[in-house]
Amino acid sequence: MNVLKTLSIVSLILFTCSCSSDDDSSSENTPSTSELLTTGKWYLESKTPGGFSDCEKNSSFKFNTNNTVDVENFDDSYGPCETQGTVNSTYSLTGSTLTIELGPDTVTATINSISETTLNVTDNVGDTIVFDKVQG
Repeated sequence: MNVLKTLSIVSLILFTCSCSSDDDSSSENTPSTSELLTTGKWYLESKTPGGFSDCEKNSSFKFNTNNTVDVENFDDSYGPCETQGTVNSTYSLTGSTLTIELGPDTVTATINSISETTLNVTDNVGDTIVFDKVQG
């Protein structure tokens, strides 16, 4: 009987020690790339090499949870800065690879970093583009 009691106590101790602690919730509080991507509109901020005009910085990408993206472009090539309209398209996110279908064109980018306020990507032609949450 003592052997059974000892085995039960040892088993209880082993099971208790092998369980992970629920107190470590830091990973649960860290939003995923997908969650951060879909937190609102991302506005063009900078591009290396080159850059964006003040007008182009009004352009935005709004990634939706249903894998659609609303892209609004602004242009001032022919006069005042005006919206060129919003195009609804689709996107996919696989790891850090973001693929956007824009009509007949497919744009692929690698997400270098993302936070609540900044998105940094390198596109398939090698340009590094920074987005933020501030229009203009």
